[in-house]
Amino acid sequence: MLRSILVAALVVAASVTQAGGADRLSASVLEHPMAVPDFALVDDNGGAFTPQQLKGHWSLLAVGYTNCPDTCPFTMADLDAVVSAIHAEPQPPTDPMVVFVAVDPARDEPVLKRWVEQFNPRFVGVTGRKSQIDALVKGIGGFYRLGKPHKDGQYDVIHSGDVSVIDPQGRMRARISLPMPPKPTAAFLVELMRHGHTMAQAAGAR
Repeated sequence: MLRSILVAALVVAASVTQAGGADRLSASVLEHPMAVPDFALVDDNGGAFTPQQLKGHWSLLAVGYTNCPDTCPFTMADLDAVVSAIHAEPQPPTDPMVVFVAVDPARDEPVLKRWVEQFNPRFVGVTGRKSQIDALVKGIGGFYRLGKPHKDGQYDVIHSGDVSVIDPQGRMRARISLPMPPKPTAAFLVELMRHGHTMAQAAGAR
């Protein structure tokens, strides 16, 4: 059902021309906000991380793993740049909380805090039992799969790359696809945070 709603949602495209070419943003706004299901994870300070921690503020959730060679570092660096761009907006709103959902706990947990903080010390890493990771990842329409170990014991992880936008009521409101050019993404998020209801109505009208 989530996928059908996303397909029917408004696709917001923004472009900014820079010296090196054009950056484009692709983001989907859900016509009807969707509640994030119950889950019980642990943050990188050892504290509980549940749906309650997603309430009272906007949040950006990225799914990945700390051994990721490309997509995850790229996403986290983009999110840091987006947060900085939000600061540069006229009368910027409060920063969204950036959450990295680590889906490979055996390898992620020992290094999660250090890995996340290299991008921004205010970002939060969370992980936990597989059943609880599954509950959150599937609840936001994401996916992941741990591959079979190679001869050296290492293994690959396949995962979704979009960033989910959660509103202060703990509901999924939008999804942002990679890449995330900072200025267009910041402008989109500021507009969503200020006028999310109007944007959702526009999505339903299409």
